[in-house]
Amino acid sequence: MKASFFTESILYSLARGLSASLRWVPPRWGLAFGARMGDLAHLLLPGRRRVALRNLKAAFGDAYSPAQYERILRALFRHLGMTLMEVALIPRIDRAYLEEWIQIAPGSRERLEAALSKGRGVIFVTGHFGSWELISITGAILGYPTLVLAREQGWPRLNGLLTRYRESKGCRVVRKGFPIRELIRGLEEKRIVGILSDQDGGRNGVLAPFFGRLASTAPGVIALSIHTGAPVLPVFVVRRDGPAHTLYLEEPLRIPEEGSLEERVQAGIAQYLRILEGYVRRFPAQWLWLHRRWKSSPERRVLLLTDGKPGHLAQLKAFSERLETAWAVRSRGDERLKGVRHQRPLVQVQTVRVAYRNRLCRSLLTLVAGAAPRRWPGGGLWLQLALTPESLQALQAAHADFSISCGAGTAPVNLLWAWGIGAKAVHITRTRFPSWRRFHLAVIPRHDLSGSGDPFPSAASPNLFVTDGALAPFPKSDAARLEGWRQRLRLTRERQVGLLLGGPAQGAGLELDQVQKVVEGLLEACEALDAEILVTSSRRTPVTVEEWLKRALGGHPRCRLLVLVNGKESGGLQDPQEAVPCIFGLADALVVSGDSISMVSEAMAHSKPVVSFLPNGGRRFFSTGSKYHRFLEGLSAQGRVALAPADKVGQAVRAAVIASETKPSPPNEVPRDSDPLTEFLARWL
Repeated sequence: MKASFFTESILYSLARGLSASLRWVPPRWGLAFGARMGDLAHLLLPGRRRVALRNLKAAFGDAYSPAQYERILRALFRHLGMTLMEVALIPRIDRAYLEEWIQIAPGSRERLEAALSKGRGVIFVTGHFGSWELISITGAILGYPTLVLAREQGWPRLNGLLTRYRESKGCRVVRKGFPIRELIRGLEEKRIVGILSDQDGGRNGVLAPFFGRLASTAPGVIALSIHTGAPVLPVFVVRRDGPAHTLYLEEPLRIPEEGSLEERVQAGIAQYLRILEGYVRRFPAQWLWLHRRWKSSPERRVLLLTDGKPGHLAQLKAFSERLETAWAVRSRGDERLKGVRHQRPLVQVQTVRVAYRNRLCRSLLTLVAGAAPRRWPGGGLWLQLALTPESLQALQAAHADFSISCGAGTAPVNLLWAWGIGAKAVHITRTRFPSWRRFHLAVIPRHDLSGSGDPFPSAASPNLFVTDGALAPFPKSDAARLEGWRQRLRLTRERQVGLLLGGPAQGAGLELDQVQKVVEGLLEACEALDAEILVTSSRRTPVTVEEWLKRALGGHPRCRLLVLVNGKESGGLQDPQEAVPCIFGLADALVVSGDSISMVSEAMAHSKPVVSFLPNGGRRFFSTGSKYHRFLEGLSAQGRVALAPADKVGQAVRAAVIASETKPSPPNEVPRDSDPLTEFLARWL
């Protein structure tokens, strides 16, 4: 980061004045002032506070409560304020200061002397942990010549001041970007080289686990050791209380002598990160959590926020599958993954149920999410007020890079949680308040947009992706599972027809006389095709419809599966939730009531003929302007769904089955990698 000459001049003068003032006050007073400055920074830097909290949750998960995380954050900023004061104190530090405030851990000097006795110099490796500037200063004052590898920060005068402070104590600063031969020459002179190595190494770094997640780390430290033979000693300074510290020198890293250079470097990095992680776990407030440590990690975490509705959950899982596929496509060319053992998938998915205390709380949270400033980090209190304790606890323990919601009830929770943690918020389906434009990405079915009076030009809406229907999970082919269902249902004929019934919804209705016509027509079609019928209802299906289905199809020789969700009839399946995948897998043709957009969309993904019928329910329920009508008419025009009146469904099924057997139609299923949403996500990521 570069600053103007005027700004840097002011900061330079302040730094000089602060350093001069600290020479005349006790160190504890100076560090107490630094702690208060840290409190102020904690208050004034919400963006950095959010990054730190995100990193803490990525590392520790639910190990700490929200109150404990907040205490760690406050302690972190206070520690950084004290560390800044100690940099200003460097001109005052001498051997007497070290004897009073810096304690050398037992065995540390012996490890250093043993490493130096090999005659190849020593590499100190540490991180932005504790008051790390004191490591090189302490070594130089105690008689160990030290080269410090430093990086310019875009503040020339301040960099020069810090360099003079360091070199006044016997250190020599080597700027990053200079030839590596200066470091090699220092090691040949049996000196100590100090290198900070704990930040994100980018696409050119080496991957190794850090807090259970692959992190990229610059390979320079280990590569330098392999090239020169110099041992690498992890070194850490731990703040005990105020200016009192303890300096620890660990045993040299055991870098393998066999294997390729990449394998040896990776093993050394992994060993160092394990040691660093141990210190950070013991003293979490003394590490620089403000840096995006996992920025270029190939692993990502996804949080699915569900309202408990099966259709919404199916769409969440469908989006999650596409996100995983897109991330896999994006990671194919990542050379860092070669030779890295990672036992879990690169994308890890967690699901949290969103539950409000009452309707008033939901309305209040919706208002807050819709009216608050974008990227507002202060929604945590509102989540506490609006959500049930169980839902709140699950959210507070969660961490994710992407949070996905579906349905109006989860949208405000998604926004407020994502803003607070710094995640990317994605919403599926259209939402007016809070507006879909407030999300990082909105995935909206076309039928939710057309006729809404709200224009959605794609060029002006880079955060919008329009789908033809509701998102459906990728079909899963499991021959053993299908054969198990076939035997359990005692199927004896070659053909099966599936019927999936929904129920009344906003703008659509399903009445008994319509279901009767559909079933009667399907039974006639099954007789003509010598097929069996597989039937399931949904939680929205009216009780009167289920009762009639039980009377008409219960014990019918053509009906091999009858699952009535509300009537608690499993139809021979151990779990009624198996009914939908069972029908999708076994049926040769699928009939879905048009009130279930998500079910029609999922049926289309299985490369089988799909027949649908418009729920009538009287004109007050279903009109030509409803989203159900727009959705089905659009699919019918594309030839992806056969749309028929209730009394013609049987004929449509018979024609579709015969046509598919005589002249196979183009499959609805799209390969995962070429799925339009997957291709979009691969670019968006």
